[in-house]
Order: sequence, then structure tokens, then C-alpha cells
Amino acid sequence: MSLMKALLETYDYALDNGLVDNPELSVNGLTILPIYHSNKRAGSNEEIFEITVDKDRNAVYGRFLKKGEIVVFPITEESIIRTSTKIAPHPISDYLSYLTKNHNPNPKKNEVYLKGIEELLEYENENNNENFRIIGEYLIKNTVLEDFLKFYLGSVSYTIDKKFNLIFKIVDDKGKVKEKKIDLGKIFITFKLEKEFSGDITLTRDTSLHNFYISYVKEKKLNKKTLSYCDITGKLDYCIESHIGIIGRAKLISVSNHNETYFGRFESGKDLFHVGYEASQKAHNMLKYLIENSNHSKYIGENAYVINWLSQDLSKGGIDLVSEMESDDDFEDAEEKSLDSLGGRISRKLGKYFFGEKGDFDSENDFYVLIIEKVNDGRAAIKYFRRLSRSEAYQRVINWFKSTEWKFYQTLKSPPLYQIVNFVYGQENSNGYLECGNQKLSRSAIERLLPCIIDSQKLPKDILKTAYYKLSNKLSYSTSWTTALNIGCSLIKKYKNDYENCIINADKISEVRELKKSRSFYYGKLMAIYEKIEIDAVGSKVIDNETQKDASSKTQRITHADKLWSSMIRAPERTRFIIETKIKPYVNILKKNNYGRYVFYDKLITEITQQLMQLKESGNKKSGSLNEDFILGYYYQKNAFYQKKDKNNELEENKVVSN
Repeated sequence: MSLMKALLETYDYALDNGLVDNPELSVNGLTILPIYHSNKRAGSNEEIFEITVDKDRNAVYGRFLKKGEIVVFPITEESIIRTSTKIAPHPISDYLSYLTKNHNPNPKKNEVYLKGIEELLEYENENNNENFRIIGEYLIKNTVLEDFLKFYLGSVSYTIDKKFNLIFKIVDDKGKVKEKKIDLGKIFITFKLEKEFSGDITLTRDTSLHNFYISYVKEKKLNKKTLSYCDITGKLDYCIESHIGIIGRAKLISVSNHNETYFGRFESGKDLFHVGYEASQKAHNMLKYLIENSNHSKYIGENAYVINWLSQDLSKGGIDLVSEMESDDDFEDAEEKSLDSLGGRISRKLGKYFFGEKGDFDSENDFYVLIIEKVNDGRAAIKYFRRLSRSEAYQRVINWFKSTEWKFYQTLKSPPLYQIVNFVYGQENSNGYLECGNQKLSRSAIERLLPCIIDSQKLPKDILKTAYYKLSNKLSYSTSWTTALNIGCSLIKKYKNDYENCIINADKISEVRELKKSRSFYYGKLMAIYEKIEIDAVGSKVIDNETQKDASSKTQRITHADKLWSSMIRAPERTRFIIETKIKPYVNILKKNNYGRYVFYDKLITEITQQLMQLKESGNKKSGSLNEDFILGYYYQKNAFYQKKDKNNELEENKVVSN
């Protein structure tokens, strides 16, 4: 199914279920726009001015809308794609350059605008709509500029120059008089009706007026002589060449200006794709709503968005595929943090999303994922689009979370895509967090990772390679090493699951058969032991006088294991000898001050040495650099050291950690 057809079907579902142009269901002021209408959000500056009109066609009040307020207004086929040189007014709400003749550098704009209002009033005579008749008859008086100045400036003196700039003086907070200049041509005017018994109603919320204008356009469209078959609906319809923008003025469908594009069986751009005016409006308004609604859309940088939705359940929003699926709060009361319990929790949450509380689903209801990017001011590009059945999407998302789950501070969860990208392609910032400063690279990486979720694609090998390179430079992390380690282990788990069919559980790494035969895994365990010996020796409560002097500084300093981390990965046999020589003084401190712990570590090292010798005798590779199993070995052994001990036996130094 094409994207345009998917959007059209979603819009039709919303229309049939009363979700279109329903102010009561708006999200942060956003609604699914009715056809032949657009919207505009007020910015921080004075941009949108609302004039209130009473039943006698007089302006009684005016104000600038606050930042974030949204207005809905009717458009025409020409006005939505107009340029600075093309005169094409919106039918009612528009910029002051169209709504006034006085002081206007281009009075022709106002003439064309008023002609359109007159045509609408003629249509209203046969199709009664009192609200439009009040606004229309007010507009015909052509006093919008004067009313705006009255409500905005009051009695303040002003001038309007030849370029349509309003100039007046204001007093700032310090009491100084300053001159202020406003470009009147950039002020957008909208309207509100003062109602005696039903309450005031804005043009944005007046659905009866919206429907009045829709019927007006449809009647005009039906009178068009040129009809052709729409490539989306397959019906005979009035088709258009120019379509509205969906990210600013960037269009999803546009025609090339280069004539050579059509050499062959095509004579012009309109021969390439036929889209009915109504179908185009529905599809684009649906997409515009999804992009602007944060419940469905996630901005990923560089003018690109990830959007997902259920075709027949828009009220549920979307899944946050880029950020975390689960929050830490979901696990606060859970004592057991096993993979099964977490998987069940994710499964239940996704099940409610995809299938509802009852657990049933309609196979015709689809799940859509889209990545759209604004390429330039005129064009938008579809970078990725997939349609999946609900059950298929559910299973693929579940598989991703289960194949990337790892323990983050006693909580099993899958790292968000943003965290993965910040780790793989970023670095530690001044605040101690991992950050990818290159937005273009970040966006590109997310676009590559998303198919791993939706299409069940394997993790790209270069991402694992880069992640391992990052972890090979431990000294580049001052405060975020633990986070980087956990994310790296999650990616290694995913990689081994994809390419080696090796299933790894964060709590049961030592039970993985493939790792028991891995030389790199055992060297990773040794590195964690060397690190722990030095940390325990420096932090020992009973130390000799010579060590006591520098105890506080040594607690904070980098261990020899940290310093020789990269060397261990490149040349493990030689580096092991160097590390054991360097930490000999710390071994002696433990032997003197905590003999039980010394025996505990000695047994661990002896056992691992024997296992490495067995691998050597069995013919396994005995030289060369280490692979990513080194990271898993280090994580496993370090994690084992800090696991909660039994209350009756808090220190189990005399018991070797099982492999």
C-alpha cells in the first residue's frame, strides 16, 4: 500500500468516527484539519491578531494570540501555494496585505480578496450560514486595518510608511522612549464572533462555517470541465498539479521545472501522477496532523521525523520507538528483575497498545511507520515507510526489546535508540553525559537502526565494530563508563543473537556455551579482577602508615587496569604480565590486611588461568588481539563482585565465583 493511500484511508476512518475537525478532541490545540483548510500556530512575536465581530457587523475587540495558540482557516487551491509575486488570497483569514486597501503597496491584493468574499456571500444567499454572513458583511466594509490599529494602539500616534510598516513610539521598562516598527504585511488576521446566548465562537472552532466552505468548494469543483481518474482512489475527479506543503512549504508531491524530465511518453509534469483535489487534501491534512502531534511524531534532527500510528485507533498515539519504551518508574515495586518478568511487562504494555484490553485485533487494522525529511524549502522526502499488521508489528517490536535488553542499575531494559547513537557516534560532554553533536550523523544512524526494529533486520556490523572501538578506549570516559558499558553489552548481545544465534542473558552470561570456549571472555574476567584488587587494596580500612598518607587521593585515581585497558585488548599475554607486576604491591596490602579477600581473588585468577591453559591445549587461538567477548567477560566478573550477598554470609571471599 502506498503512503498516500494509507493516509487517505486513515483520514476516512477518522472522518467516519468524528475525529476530524473536532475541537473537543484536540491535542494541544491540534485537530485533524477538515479538507480545504489549513492552520497556523502563533509564535513568540506579534504574528496573529484576532478581531471579535458582533451581530451588527462591528468590530468590538481585538488581541494578539499568545504563543502556541493555533488558528484554523479556509484556503484555496491557489492560495496555499502562492508566492510573493502571485496574488491568491485565502477566502477569510489572511495577512493584512490582503485585508486592506489603505496604505497598501499592492491594492490589487485587496480587490481580489473582496471579490472572493462577494462570491461566498452570493453562495450563502442560497446556502444559509449566519456566522459567515456576519463576517462576510463586516469584511466588505473594508475597515480591518483601522480596527486593528484601534485595538492595538488605542490613542497612540503612529505613521505608516510606503513599505507598509507601522511606526510608533513606546516606553520601555527603564522609562526610555523608543521607536517601534512593525511590518503590517506580516500580521495574520483571524476572527471571532460575539454570540449572545451560545457563547463567543472563533473561526477556528466554528465547524458549521468549515462545512459551509467545504460544500462551496465541492460545488465549484464539480463544475470543473476537466476531470480525470485519481491514481489513489481510482475515481473520476478533479485532479490538481500543485499540493500543499507538509513541513513548512516543503511538499511531498512536486513537479520538476526541467522540461527534459518529460521527454518520452510524458508531455508535462501533470502526466506523471494524477491526484484528486479532495484526496490530496485528506492525505496531506492527515500527514500534517501526525507530524505536528507529538504523540505520533518524534523529531530526530536535521528536519526529519519518525512517525507511527495505528490506522483505526488514532487516539492511542504511537509507540516511542526512538526513546525508551519503559520508564524506570515501572520497575520500582518489582522485586524480581528477571528477563521473563520484564518481557512479560513489555508484552502486556505493547499488547494493550496493539490489541486493546481484550487482546483481540482486526487483521485489517494496520500499523504504519514513516520517516519523513525536509530536503529543502520546497521538497520533503520519504526516507522510510512500512505497513505491518498489528500482530506482525507487535511481534517485531517485542523481539527487538528482548534481543537488546540489558541490566541498567538493577533494571533490565532496552537502551533507547538515542542512547545507542550517542554512545556509538558521540562522546562524553562537559556535563558527563554521552552526546552525539553531529545531528546529521545522529539522524542517519537512527534511520539505519529503525529497520532493525520494524523489519527485523540484523544489527549493522559497522555499528558493533564502532561500539567495540569505543569500549576499547576506557580512559575516554570519566563519569559515563558504566552507561557506555551497559549499552555496549546490549549491542554485543544483539549482534551475537543476529549473526551467531547466541542467546545471552545479562544475569547468566557464564552459562553461555560459546563464551566458555572464548579466550577473550576469560581475559575480560581477569581484567575485572585486577581492577578490583587495586580498588579494594586502596580502600582498605586497615593500611600501613605509608599508604595512609595518600589514601584519599589513591581512591580517586585511575587504576593500572584502566591505564592498560587498550593494551590488554591488543596484546593480552604481554599486558597481563605487566599488570600483575604493577599490582603486586596492592596484592601484598590485601594479603596483609584482608587475607580472606586475598585468597578469594587468588583462587579466581588460578581457576581462570587453568581454563586458558585448557583452551590452549585444545588448539584454540592462543595469540592476537581480543574480540567483543572481552567486554562480556569484564561485565560478568565485575557484576558478580557487586551482587548482593546473603545476609548470613556477606563476604564470600572463600567461595570462588562460579563460571
